[in-house]
Amino acid sequence: MQSTQEHPFKFFDWYLKEEIKKDLDNFYSNAISEELNIYSINKEKHIIEILNSESQVEYYSFENSIKNKINSQVQKTKDFIELGFEKRFSNKKEVKGYAEFLKAKINQFLYFKNIKEFSFLENSLKEISQFIDYYLKPANINFQHNYSFNIISESPEKQVIIIEKLYTLLTENPPLIQCNKSDFINSLTGREVKNGIYWLIVGKNKFVSKTSLFYFIEELVKKKYLKSSIITDLSKYIEYVFRDNNGDKFINLKQSKSTVSKNVTSKDKIDLIISSI
Repeated sequence: MQSTQEHPFKFFDWYLKEEIKKDLDNFYSNAISEELNIYSINKEKHIIEILNSESQVEYYSFENSIKNKINSQVQKTKDFIELGFEKRFSNKKEVKGYAEFLKAKINQFLYFKNIKEFSFLENSLKEISQFIDYYLKPANINFQHNYSFNIISESPEKQVIIIEKLYTLLTENPPLIQCNKSDFINSLTGREVKNGIYWLIVGKNKFVSKTSLFYFIEELVKKKYLKSSIITDLSKYIEYVFRDNNGDKFINLKQSKSTVSKNVTSKDKIDLIISSI
């Protein structure tokens, strides 16, 4: 049973009720079938002690046997939750309501009998809960990173509309950028950028076109979507936010900025995108 964006806890709802007991049975049966030299079995903590070939005690725990499975599902749940917050980002009441619903679901899990038996699972639920808390802290919403862009708009709601439309236009085939949507929103709302935005335009020399990237940002400034004050440190902004088409940080940006080119690669498409915002 897999979680989905509509039901981010679907796996845990299914797994924590009864399915985890099947994995526990397999944990013990595998130890027996593999003919391990069992020294002792602790069925309260679900730990098997065995003697290795050198008569030294080694420990096998049920927690470690399912650790990768649980960690993988925790990450999937967090990914789906993040998408849920993205959909509600422009409405603070919806963000709060969504977070409260998710928290209520986690609290429900804490009453499951299997959570009490496998207490280590509480740490996984706590990790998800802390992830949810991140979206409720005003400091995170208002945080301004020194070299992250900030789209000018009449209101926060209008800002999100502009950014989401720009993201759609830039990722239409053939795309000019590649990145996850949350990073794109962060990069244009003055917040921390984790993975960066890959700039995909390649020039005739087969290298990524830095001049087209400078042109794109400068046009956003000219059209009053970005403050003109960023031009002084534009290389630092681009270095922080953008990556080349291979995901590497840009180098020699100042040199590229000073290079004047009348034939900017993909100029017409960039102009069309900015005029369509």
